[in-house]
Amino acid sequence: MFKGEKLQELRLLYGMSRAELAEKLDVTEQAVWQFETNKVNPKLSPTVLTLAKLFKVNIKFFEANPLVSHVNRGSIAFRNGDLASKKTIQMQEIYVNAAHALIEDLESYLTSAPKTIYSLVEVVEEKLQGKKLDKRLISEIALLARKHLDISIHNDDLLYRIEMSGINVLSRFMPEGSSADAYSLWTNDNVPYLVLAIGKSYARRNFDLAHELGHLLLHRAVDFELLDINEHDLKEQEANEFASSLLLPENEFKKTFEKLVGTKVSQPDRYIPLKQYFNVSIQALEYKAFKLGYLTPAQNSYFYRQIHKKNYKIFEPLDRETPVYKPGKILSMLDVVLSNNLTDVQSLTYSMRISKEMLAEILNVEVAFFDKYKSSLNDYSQIIKLVDQREA
Repeated sequence: MFKGEKLQELRLLYGMSRAELAEKLDVTEQAVWQFETNKVNPKLSPTVLTLAKLFKVNIKFFEANPLVSHVNRGSIAFRNGDLASKKTIQMQEIYVNAAHALIEDLESYLTSAPKTIYSLVEVVEEKLQGKKLDKRLISEIALLARKHLDISIHNDDLLYRIEMSGINVLSRFMPEGSSADAYSLWTNDNVPYLVLAIGKSYARRNFDLAHELGHLLLHRAVDFELLDINEHDLKEQEANEFASSLLLPENEFKKTFEKLVGTKVSQPDRYIPLKQYFNVSIQALEYKAFKLGYLTPAQNSYFYRQIHKKNYKIFEPLDRETPVYKPGKILSMLDVVLSNNLTDVQSLTYSMRISKEMLAEILNVEVAFFDKYKSSLNDYSQIIKLVDQREA
């Protein structure tokens, strides 16, 4: 029997509004709503076949049970005004639930390494107990996290260290109209997720990673849906302070700044060697320097006039030349499972009632990524051979 909830899952996973889907189906928006709410059952009509083709799923997908929801929407920490967008939040809820189902399936085949994020959370919660969250305490927690995760002073292993701690990191294109750089959350079953927008430079993405790690550690008990604008801005400032302290430890920053930048602190290009050292954007470096008193307000204003003049708001020096690596832990888990024939792509997609295309969408890979996993379990070449005519 067709289940409208499955159609809604697909629509949101692919970032479509009801109006956009209605246009593709050549039906009314109300008809899509009726399908999704089970007011009308399209059964095996041409509409269902069109939906299966459009979303690249088997028609049996629409008969499966809806995804188990592990996401409390109030736990999703966005970087900006997308918090107020119900559509955006619904899309991310469905996406994380789909990824969560996949990861649970993969983990059922594997023995995971110790997840140090949980021991770090315990230490942080003990630090926060009964204390006001001010800049000094945020900086202390950031340095504690840097040491606990064993992050290099150059921050070039930040993504790897965060993934190895037990945080599930994903990357995807954000829905049209969304201005989110990244978001993070704890699921209801206590699993941390961090989702990065595609298209950011390596240096800016490092700040996104650090910022969202700050939310995961500092704001674990916060319901973001209940915050007003001022309260939300405060949480953003706290996560920014955490990111700056994590990526740019004050003592190391001062020593390296004075060595590499010197006295000409208001010229953006003077920060390029510092960017190479810390792998953090020029603008984040200057902001840290300004807060530490290396620049006057006038110099700070001049710096940003130069940033606009040089068009560094969009691309900074080194951005185009330095590769941005994708999150790798979940793909590595998939590789181990498939390479050892613990399951195969066909079985994996069938159990989830999805296609390879949809699996690729969740993992942010090309469909061709799965070609190398053509399982020997399905290789009939060993029993089907041509007769050697010379022996006939």
